[in-house]
Amino acid sequence: MSVPVRVFDGDHLRADLVRRGGRVLCVTFDYRRLDRAGFGAMTPSGRIAAAGQDQLMIATRNNDWFVNPDTTALEAVCRSLRHDYAAARALGFSMGGFGAFRMAESLSLGHVVAVSPQVSIAPGVVPFETRYRREALGFDADLGAMAGRHDPRLQGVILCDSLNLPDLTHARMLQVLFPAVRLIRLPGGGHPCTRVLRAAGRSGLIQRLAFGEAWAAGALQRAHRLARGGQPDYWRALSRATAARRPDLATAARQRAAILAAAATGGVDGDPDSA
Repeated sequence: MSVPVRVFDGDHLRADLVRRGGRVLCVTFDYRRLDRAGFGAMTPSGRIAAAGQDQLMIATRNNDWFVNPDTTALEAVCRSLRHDYAAARALGFSMGGFGAFRMAESLSLGHVVAVSPQVSIAPGVVPFETRYRREALGFDADLGAMAGRHDPRLQGVILCDSLNLPDLTHARMLQVLFPAVRLIRLPGGGHPCTRVLRAAGRSGLIQRLAFGEAWAAGALQRAHRLARGGQPDYWRALSRATAARRPDLATAARQRAAILAAAATGGVDGDPDSA
């Protein structure tokens, strides 16, 4: 078993590299944690190992979207490491998805899979974004900006819950900068938008997509479509999304969510509007 080697050890950012002798580097990013208390453990992916790829794991001390006094120094290390590989890919969830796009230039990424990513959390850039107000107070909009640090030829996929308007808006803004990256809509998937897939035990398709296996895109969409009807969260999301224009559909969806939630808890009903 390959042992991770610390290749960057800053006060704010860390990066561990798992070398397996592969010619492809798969980069993974930390994600926002509500209970974050400093750096978390970085665990190598068994699926990346099985694919024969090296893995670079990037972690942050705070929920700062990897934008801090260590950002520029980490980018320099990434540029140096990248010379050892024929290709590089990245996978990130939410804040990690932002990291994948923000670091794409320094890693010379050829392909990105980002799950419910943000284009920024700076209020001046995304005034519609109200979920990360506390983190946005210390966010350096200039250092975090992707414009001028992006390659419009970058390939990849953004997975997004199309019923989640802020996430959909972020995805569309990212597509302006990265027009070769396509959007896969997973309505009612939540944030991140892969909750339905995870509940159905099909989240492994996300990694397959990140490895460049094109067939996984269609398989992922089909799996989501088949599984969503049995997930209360899907019906709750549909109810919220249709409340203004289709109150009849919203009511039916809310009732369906309540039935499914009650069945899952042995008949104890919960709040059908809770996220």
